[in-house]
Amino acid sequence: MQAENTAGTGGLIWQDKHTWTGSGEGRFNEDYALISPEAHCAVLVDGATGLTKANVVAGESDASWYARSLCGRLVERLSDARVGTIEALAAAGAAVASDYREFPGADTLKRIDEPNGSLAVLRWQGDVVEVTMLGDCVVVVGMRDGTEQLVYDDTLSRLDEKNYERMYAFACERGTTMAEARRALNPRFIENRLKMNEPGGYWAADISCRGMTHAFTCTFARKDVCWLFASSDGFANAREMGVVESFEELGRRTAAGEGVAIGESLRAAELADAGCWRVHRSKTSDDATYVALRFGVEDA
Repeated sequence: MQAENTAGTGGLIWQDKHTWTGSGEGRFNEDYALISPEAHCAVLVDGATGLTKANVVAGESDASWYARSLCGRLVERLSDARVGTIEALAAAGAAVASDYREFPGADTLKRIDEPNGSLAVLRWQGDVVEVTMLGDCVVVVGMRDGTEQLVYDDTLSRLDEKNYERMYAFACERGTTMAEARRALNPRFIENRLKMNEPGGYWAADISCRGMTHAFTCTFARKDVCWLFASSDGFANAREMGVVESFEELGRRTAAGEGVAIGESLRAAELADAGCWRVHRSKTSDDATYVALRFGVEDA
């Protein structure tokens, strides 16, 4: 996808995004991403279904509705350059939560039933590029000097890794599949989910909006930035699956136009390890989404 390098887009000359739907729980794609050159921003939300699979939104999963709705509300607010990103996130989250509670049955759900998500916001205005993160999305900023800056919070991934190793040990000891081990160890996954938006746990976007103020922002001089890359953890799994060696390589190659080819290689690698024995994970493949942007040098 191409974008004109005009003053109205803040020097954006190229944009690309793509998404794949995962296996298992991926009956609906629970990632969503929007790029708005006019609002000088891109937003990616990786939605997560409540652990009891509760569903109050007719026709789709609650998490897919949440991801799409939060993306849309955020872009609306970020279109006003006077509004700070954290302020916009809080307002967008509150609006989406209010909408969600209008669905019949939503008011009866427990916290582990409700949808939640990780997010990345990329914003370029004037002399500044801003990256705001909440949860385990991955962002890489490509600098004009040829280096890359990784922005990533691995808190949730470290919690998940412990459970994946427990799954592997259980499956080996009991002679089960990894999928059977995942079901048997569901209380462990619930235990992790209950750490969401609690001190000592991890911060994420959810209906309670408790985590919104814990989003963190990194800023870069606009003149120093060549490209931006953001992905859900499903696309970032290209590193774990051996398709790329690092998140930095993933960002660099995607920003160079290789995103779809990387995604196809990722899916092939996941299918070759469908039982999740080589790379321990809870399902063969997850929803995978990326956003990539490149900027011209004229106004840098």
